[in-house]
Amino acid sequence: MNQPSLNFVEQLVIAEVREQLRNLPSSFRQYLSEIKIDRVMNNAIQILPRSFKTLGEKDHDDHTRRLRIKIAVERAITDILHELKLYYVAQTEVEDEENIPTEPYSERWDSSYFNG
Repeated sequence: MNQPSLNFVEQLVIAEVREQLRNLPSSFRQYLSEIKIDRVMNNAIQILPRSFKTLGEKDHDDHTRRLRIKIAVERAITDILHELKLYYVAQTEVEDEENIPTEPYSERWDSSYFNG
């Protein structure tokens, strides 16, 4: 399946998400694992200036624009899931060191989280 090419807004969202994920250990340590991704997505979209959010209005309705931004955010996150996995493992309380998850995309960080 061919993915649509990214427009300027989506490229900005992806850049913002990647920046947030690079800073994840320091800025998201206080949140539960299951809400980290949602916060990254919401913060990325909120940070965009209003003018960028409305750039695509003449080409797409509101629902389509939101969906394309959501897809762009998910693509950015999926591109660096291995970094999220390392962070997830580091932030998980483990009683027995031999039971630390080592499989890629363990727990809820697998691709089905975004496609399911």
